[in-house]
Order: sequence, then structure tokens, then C-alpha cells
Amino acid sequence: MYHFLSVKTWVFVIWAILVSVALYARPLLPVDETRYAAVAWEMWLRSDFLVPHLNGELYSHKPPLLFWLMQLTWLLLGVNDWSLRLVSPLFALGTVYLTSAIARLLWPECKTVADMAPIMLLGSGFWIVFSTLTMFDMMLAFFVALGIYGLLKLADAGLTLPRWLLLGAAVGGGVLSKGPVVLLHLLPVALTAPWWHRELRPGSYWKRWYAGLAFSILLGAAIALCWALPAGMAGGEVYRNAIFWGQTQGRLVESFAHPLPWWWYAQFMPAVLLPWLLMKPIWQGLKTLNPKEAGLRFCAAWGVPLFIVFSAISGKRIHYLLPMFPLLVLVLARAAEQADERRSDWRHAHQGITASLALLGGVMAALPWTDAFQHRIAELAALSPLWGAGVLIVAGLLWRYRAKNAPESVFAVSTAIVISVLIISSAVFSVIGERFDTRPIGAQITEVLNQGKEVAYMGAVYHGEYIFTGRLTKPVKVFHFLPLLEEWMPEHPDDYLLMRFKRESDLPAQFPYYRHRYKNTYVAVVPIREFLAHPELKKILYY
Repeated sequence: MYHFLSVKTWVFVIWAILVSVALYARPLLPVDETRYAAVAWEMWLRSDFLVPHLNGELYSHKPPLLFWLMQLTWLLLGVNDWSLRLVSPLFALGTVYLTSAIARLLWPECKTVADMAPIMLLGSGFWIVFSTLTMFDMMLAFFVALGIYGLLKLADAGLTLPRWLLLGAAVGGGVLSKGPVVLLHLLPVALTAPWWHRELRPGSYWKRWYAGLAFSILLGAAIALCWALPAGMAGGEVYRNAIFWGQTQGRLVESFAHPLPWWWYAQFMPAVLLPWLLMKPIWQGLKTLNPKEAGLRFCAAWGVPLFIVFSAISGKRIHYLLPMFPLLVLVLARAAEQADERRSDWRHAHQGITASLALLGGVMAALPWTDAFQHRIAELAALSPLWGAGVLIVAGLLWRYRAKNAPESVFAVSTAIVISVLIISSAVFSVIGERFDTRPIGAQITEVLNQGKEVAYMGAVYHGEYIFTGRLTKPVKVFHFLPLLEEWMPEHPDDYLLMRFKRESDLPAQFPYYRHRYKNTYVAVVPIREFLAHPELKKILYY
């Protein structure tokens, strides 16, 4: 089957299946996806494309590129729930193709590396999970890959203005996607070019290299300032300080607000690199790699300083690794190619992965007959055993498959992993998807607001979960402290309270309200008049 289509075509087919199933199987996920959609929706309502807002207040936490592209899909296709969810996956697809192009530049004599790298990237569990989510990090991954490609073209084909412009565009796009963090990904490898460059160059060459690099950075800054300057003037002093301080130095400072130990990323590396670390030939190939090889020197210059810096910064999130994940896959693909040259046995390379899938499928199939999850996630006990049987069938087919070489093996494993992840995610969302669907509550809030009433929300933070899914045209009034809410309610007895509570039984069954499951809690739209008449309800407020 691997030979039926070209690698580029397979990449698109697998990506299209992944995205299509994700769009069908799950709703916009709170809190990040619903929040980003809410910001784009408010910009759309205001016809304000400079200053993002969330629930009527300035939103300075992220640059605007994602919000602009979401609105572009609405401009082309009308306002809907699905087209905005294509933006981030399209950047994931672009990153996959760029990874193949980078492999061709790093190892021009090894075509199979360029063929395997995109397939391995698509078949990596870590990449599959995040490639269908609406996140800024996938956009950043694309612009980092574009910048890396630009640097390699400069080193390989000469220092020309169009290639410096390409690098500047990557820097500018990265800044507009997630701020100046793009420079952390690109500057170390750009500055260490004399160490990884294939050929010895005179001093005049390096003067032009660093001058061109400075030009590209300034170009990227100019691109970002084309938005930041007018946005800062339009948004006022608070917003101006937030985007110029908060999204430059402040973004790094903010990361210290989530302290985690320096070894936090290292402990997750084995899981991040699944399923490839379960294949014996890849381990054999890794042992034979020559660290002095030009392509691997470039990978070291790209990844080692970056990993050290990311480990040193106390604020860590697993998806921060997305922009450097193509680098890891490139090294694995080079190891697989090396193992292929040494005629490793690929026929039995899938045993570890097959066993893992079989175990997972067996557990899923057995869930209906066990109450192990009854007390935590009761819905999983209602899962159809057919989902688990599907994973078992995939494991069986992979077990029977005898690959002749590395590309065939990589394709078979990637296909099996993608299908298995789709089955598992579809199964999970078929029983607990309702917990993450904010549309029913959003519709209730809209109905109340359309009656001219106000809706108050009590909570430390309001993420705007219902703004886009309810197509709200007015903000919800947010209270961060209970005494302030208690002062406000008697003056608004005809309005409503959007409240969260822990257990379904907390709210009396005869109470006039609309109630819905939300993650591990419940939310309800309650008339304030009724809430005031039952003071005991203050005790069940969850915030």
C-alpha cells in the first residue's frame, strides 16, 4: 500500500483523515479552544482587527495572527464552528511538508530520510494529539520550521536577499503567532553557523551572514510592529504596556509563574518519542550515528541549546516542545535510514508496538465488564466493546505485516498509530463529549441576554467558554469575590446567575434552572430571584 501513492499524497491523505475525524468526534474544547474562538468572535463583532477583546475587556495575552486567520475563514465560509478549527491543523500540515524539505537539505544523499520524516511525524502520538487542536504552538512550529528551512537554504545555496526575506518573514510570523519566543528557537542555530556549516568560509562571508541575520531579525520586528504600533495606540496605555512589555520581556517573566524542575522535560522524552522508541532497528541506527556528520551537527546546534534553555526556564508546558519536535523526528528518521543500510530486520520491528496496542484494545474491550472507573469516570463503563475490538484488529494486522525495509515499516506503524488514536479518541468523546460541549449553556445564556436580562458569573477567572458557542453579543458580568456578587444580586432580582457546583444532587430537583455537565462539575443558569430565596445555595458555589 505504501507504494500506491507518493509520500506527499500520503501525508495529505493521513492529515485529512485525522482532521476530519477530529471535527466530527469532538466539540471546541474548553478552555483554550473556546477562549480563542471567543476572542476572534468579539473582534468580528466589533469589526476591530487591531485590539483583541474577551468578554468586553482587553485581551493582551496573545498576538493576533490566529484570530485574524479564524476571521478569514468566516469571511470566506461564513461564521461557523468548524472552519476556525482548520487553521492550526493547516499549520501542522505545512510543518510536516517543511520537515521533509529540511531533511532533503540536511541529507541530500539520503532520499529515504526525506520520505520517512514526514510519515514519522504524522504517526507520532505526541504530534497526533496536538495537530488537531487549536493552539498557538502549532503556528509557532510552522514558522520555526520555515526559519530553519531559510537558514539551511542560505547555507546551502548562497546568501541572497530573497532568502534573508524568507527568514525575516518566519521571524515576523512567529512573533505575530506567539511573541518573541521564536527567536529562542532560531537564534542559537543561526549564531552557531560557523560550527555546523558544511564548508569552510572566509571571514567576509561570516560578516555578510551576521549582517543578513540582523537584517532578517529587524524585518521580523518591523512586521510585528506594523500591528503592535497602531494596536498600542488604539488600545490605550494599559494595552500598550501589556503588548510591548508583556509579550517581550514579560512573556519570559510570566513563564516563571509556573515553576517546574529542570528535569521536567527530560522525564517526558521517552513518552514524547513514542512509538518509535519501541522499534529495535531504530535503536540500532541511533547507536551507529556519527555525531560529526554535518546534518547531525546542525541538529545539535538547533536542539541542544534550545533544550537547555527550555529546561532552565522554570515555566514549562509539554506543548512548548512542539516547535522542536520535527528536529527529534529528523534524527529518528536518520537513525532508521542508517539501520536500513545495515540491513536490520524490519519484519519483526513492530512487536513492541503491537503488544502495546493489543493491551490497550483489550482494556477498552473489557471496560463494559468492569467498574474500575465507575467512581471516577462512570461513562467509560458504558463504552462499546467494539471500540476496543477495533484497536485489537489494528494490532493484529500490524503483527502480521512483514516490512521489507525502513520506509515500509515506518508507514505501517504510522498508519496503525493514527487509526488507533482515532478509534480511541472517538470512543472517549462518544461517551464523555457532552462534558466538553459548551453549546447548550451558551444557548441558554443567549436566550436570557436576548430578553434584556443580565447574566452574572462568579469565579476567579472567566475564560469566555460560552461566548462563541452561544454567539453572545453582550458580555457576562464577572465577579471574582462572593461579597461583591452578594451586593449586586439584590439590585438585579430579575437577572440570572451562571453558577458552577460540584455534584448534580447539590441543586434541588424542583429548582427552576437549566443545568448541564461541564468537565467534572455542573453549571446552571439560575434566576437570581430564586437564588436569593434559597441562601443555602451559596454553599454549593464552586469557583
